[in-house]
Amino acid sequence: MHMFLQYPLGVPSNTIKVAIEPMVAYADSIRIVFGVSCSKNQKKGNEMKKNSLGKNKVQTWRSRIQIGFFVLVAFIATINGLAEIGVTLPAFLGGASLHAICPFGGVVSFWNLATLGTLVKKVHDSSVVLAVLGLLLALLFGPVICGWICPFGTFQEWIGKLGRKLFKKRYNHFVPKKLDRILRYLRYLVLAWVSYMTVVTGKLIFQDYDPYYALFNFWRSEVAISGYVILGVVILLSLFVERPFCKYACPYGAFQGIFNLFRVFKIRRKEATCISCNACSKACPMNIEVSKAGIVHDPQCISCMKCTSEAACPVKETVDFSSAKTRFTVKTKTVGLIAVVVLLGGIGLSMLIGLWNTESSKQPALIKEGDFAGLPSPSDIRGSYTWEDVSKAFAIPSSLLVEAFGAAQSTDKVNLLEAVYLGKVPEGLEIGTDSVRLFVSFYTGLPHIPEEGTILPASAITVLRREGKDTSPLFEEIASKAISLGETVSFTEQPVTPATEIISITGKTTFQELISAGYLLEEIEAIVGKPEDLNMAIKDFVAEQGIEFSEMKAQLAMLTPKKK
Repeated sequence: MHMFLQYPLGVPSNTIKVAIEPMVAYADSIRIVFGVSCSKNQKKGNEMKKNSLGKNKVQTWRSRIQIGFFVLVAFIATINGLAEIGVTLPAFLGGASLHAICPFGGVVSFWNLATLGTLVKKVHDSSVVLAVLGLLLALLFGPVICGWICPFGTFQEWIGKLGRKLFKKRYNHFVPKKLDRILRYLRYLVLAWVSYMTVVTGKLIFQDYDPYYALFNFWRSEVAISGYVILGVVILLSLFVERPFCKYACPYGAFQGIFNLFRVFKIRRKEATCISCNACSKACPMNIEVSKAGIVHDPQCISCMKCTSEAACPVKETVDFSSAKTRFTVKTKTVGLIAVVVLLGGIGLSMLIGLWNTESSKQPALIKEGDFAGLPSPSDIRGSYTWEDVSKAFAIPSSLLVEAFGAAQSTDKVNLLEAVYLGKVPEGLEIGTDSVRLFVSFYTGLPHIPEEGTILPASAITVLRREGKDTSPLFEEIASKAISLGETVSFTEQPVTPATEIISITGKTTFQELISAGYLLEEIEAIVGKPEDLNMAIKDFVAEQGIEFSEMKAQLAMLTPKKK
């Protein structure tokens, strides 16, 4: 019994102690390890929560930049549109129109600029500036303009948010992969077609089909029906596919995407740390399989940075935006900041050095062939030119031009001639913009075939004879028809009542409305040309002729309505 009390269970205490000590030690180690493990999990959870908040903050930075540029473009378009209906607001960015702030206009003008020395109609010097800035950014980061700046891309993303709520995980996965790969080539066909037609016609051919232009001008009459239709289709498709226009039809996106092949900074995935979770691929709005690529060269990439470790990838520094040799990584915020600084800074610099011009180019096209190839063509003188513009283009003293046509000052526009000489020349004859072309042709010896009925004022004939510029075989024939007005006609001496006091001429005003208000059809035709349909809006008619509506509107305002 004593032995039992001394050794419970019949086992000596020392033996029990020896047996239990390892178990206690093991339990202590489990507790310690478990405690540390819990601490690590808690810390990791906090870090993941912190990283998640950081990722959201990074994309918020991009969203703010997108909203900023969307508002900026909308503001500029609104100011320009209101100005054309008589509502004057302070000019912004030099009174720019939507054409003037579109880089694609500069891209399609590169060929004309290189071969003819002139821009496509309705394209401005500012468009070329933006095209160059976009090119620099593309060489550095790829299509960052598409992913961060383009307001139409932003608009599609906003519509897509509704689609994502409606269709959840199915959103952006409706188009079969094989069909999607084929459709992606369409935008290159669009780019080729637009570029070719622009070169051939010399006009901004894409305007009638541009949903971006329709979006910011939907309330103006100059938007073509085709533009509205395409805009509607894009809005509808955006509910099912993210950025459908960017993926399948945007010519500027196609141009920018080419630079993904050799941009300095690229999306790179480290296979060593990749856990194959496909988070990067799922986050890509352009359906690029980032998880299967070491380096993303896909032309569809818009440099939005949604796939990177800063936004989607759960493993730090596994998917980044870096250079090739130095592996220098650029953070998302830095990309956005550089894009904004380059664009706004570039615009500011171009303003300082005089390159930011939001008006149409005043440099006539060059003659393409023959003995005069490479010289400016008198036939391309436009009514929007001032006498100073003509003087600079053809090296004719502006004082001679003013004297020849009886202008009040050298800053007057050439297209005012029709209104000044209206009613002062015999029926069937005209002194107008084509008269200036003819005068320049006589003075410089450059070729120009005058329109039927074009004549010169007697003062122009006098100037040409005095300067010894009367050697053309056509000169004497034109001289015989010259009209002597007896005195110099001043643009400021026309006793007319502005038509705007009787009828407000807007973008929707038709020829018939002016006629009904008491204006003579022949006077209207002398300014804008002969319309086939009197119910056609004047603005639409002059747009087809490649003429700025504001210029024609100013001339029409000088007419005096007759009693009905």
